[in-house]
Amino acid sequence: MGSPNLLALDLFRLRVFTTVVERNGYSAAARHLHLAQPTVSHHMAELEKTLGADLIRYEQRAVHLTPAGKEVYRSALLMLREQESLQESLDDLQHGRRGRVRLGASIAFEQRYFVDQVIAPFCRAHPGILLSLRYGHSGQYAQAVLDRELDVAYVIKWQLPPEASFEPLHTARMRFLAPSSHPLAQQASVDVEDVARAGLIAGPLSSLESVYYRQILRESGITGNHPVIEVDGLHARVLAAEAGLGIVATFIPHYAKGTVLAPLVELSVSGPTAQAEIGLVRRPGDDESESAHALADWLRERTSSKNPMGPSMTAR
Repeated sequence: MGSPNLLALDLFRLRVFTTVVERNGYSAAARHLHLAQPTVSHHMAELEKTLGADLIRYEQRAVHLTPAGKEVYRSALLMLREQESLQESLDDLQHGRRGRVRLGASIAFEQRYFVDQVIAPFCRAHPGILLSLRYGHSGQYAQAVLDRELDVAYVIKWQLPPEASFEPLHTARMRFLAPSSHPLAQQASVDVEDVARAGLIAGPLSSLESVYYRQILRESGITGNHPVIEVDGLHARVLAAEAGLGIVATFIPHYAKGTVLAPLVELSVSGPTAQAEIGLVRRPGDDESESAHALADWLRERTSSKNPMGPSMTAR
């Protein structure tokens, strides 16, 4: 492979190339890009001609990157992300915004208290910053920060990439929640066997979080599999609990005050339950934007155990 001037590369052709790879073929890429297949083939041929190397090959009805293709694919993703970032910055200037920041939060915080206590106050305090918030799996979002798809991740310290820089902020203990009408909610104290027999609302067995979920349950004294229903997404599981379908287990940090999880109440479980360490992941040694820096400072101030914001939920 030669050494072409990457600045001279057509970004559109790089997008065609990455789409062919991600969609596993010319036809699927053409449909996704709303182009004719011969057009996709033409742009791929011209890109390979410019670079002086084959980028992909077909084996067993699948697209495989050549060694040169792997290098170009990595560089293309970075260049396309930089293009998108530049366009976003220009849009921000046009609309009078001071910047934007992309936050990935663990699915454990897909709850009203996180929005009430952390997100909404940040947006009110920084009206010139456009916040993009996603909920998902901690390991994936830590990697997304390293890949420049996110600016900051607020995650559980579990299966994070080795190169991720994790800043611990606080811990959160596993809690068990049920509607106030649930029989266990009427008891002054219950044990984990009572919770297991009553039935848990769990994530799908095939999901990434299921392994961690089962591990945490074991650390809390619940062994075996006790779901009454499997639901993807914590907020959806909370809704299922509100509907009386079972008990939901989740981490509740110290800043979740008062009745922010109403109409659910926390069961008073005897004995210790598992806890998780929660913190920030940011790109190490990176020239962070002012918006990302402001958000990281805000998360640190609002969630750190060194800056408690009030009592946790009162068990009932």
